[in-house]
Amino acid sequence: MITGLAIHGKGEQALALLYEMGANGMKPNAATFTSLFSACCHAGLVQEGLGLFRNMSEELGVMPNMQHYGCIVDLLGRAGRLKEAYDLIIGMPVRPDAMLWRSLLGASKIHGDEAMGEKVGKLLLQLDDSTPWSEDCVALSNVYASAERWNEVETVRKEMRVKGILNQAGCSSVQTVNFDAS
Repeated sequence: MITGLAIHGKGEQALALLYEMGANGMKPNAATFTSLFSACCHAGLVQEGLGLFRNMSEELGVMPNMQHYGCIVDLLGRAGRLKEAYDLIIGMPVRPDAMLWRSLLGASKIHGDEAMGEKVGKLLLQLDDSTPWSEDCVALSNVYASAERWNEVETVRKEMRVKGILNQAGCSSVQTVNFDAS
């Protein structure tokens, strides 16, 4: 039920259901917290989501996993609290994955924080020992383009060519319907 409420942006009702669960002696599990964080995120309940995150392990005995961290980074990123999201990622007890960094990079672009976007974009490119993903290179290039830093755009694109990183072409699908009048 909490997931359904989360999908429909009913964050306050999802939280009320959590409290009702507690009143009936039921404890939330890791999946429940993912849904609760999603509900808070989609309803803009930043303080409530952060409070749940702080209390989930201490009071309810559920250790945060990578998915929970991702939800909180998304929650903070949507609210424009990019420094807090960055600090959360840096302070995690486990190594952050690329999805967390990509979430913060997207929020940086949405909120026009060029400095954070550049920092996160560079971190993302250095995250793996393997060749970076073309999407990550393009995202960093787009951060520079948004700031009209054309020399840096060219540098990133040139590095992609040198390393043989190809930009993945997008595709679209169009369906046509023949309304034959006969």
